[in-house]
Amino acid sequence: MEENKILEKIKAALKIAEKEFLEKKAANNETLILSDKDGKIVEIPAKELLNR
Repeated sequence: MEENKILEKIKAALKIAEKEFLEKKAANNETLILSDKDGKIVEIPAKELLNR
């Protein structure tokens, strides 16, 4: 039970950190390099990712 609470706190903190990271990138009109579902490398504007 205690492990589940800790994991949930970690997941929540990671979600907040991810959003803050994207907001910073978007504020600077930056892009992120990711791979799509087929493993193809794509460049996506941070603003686009924030809207998802």
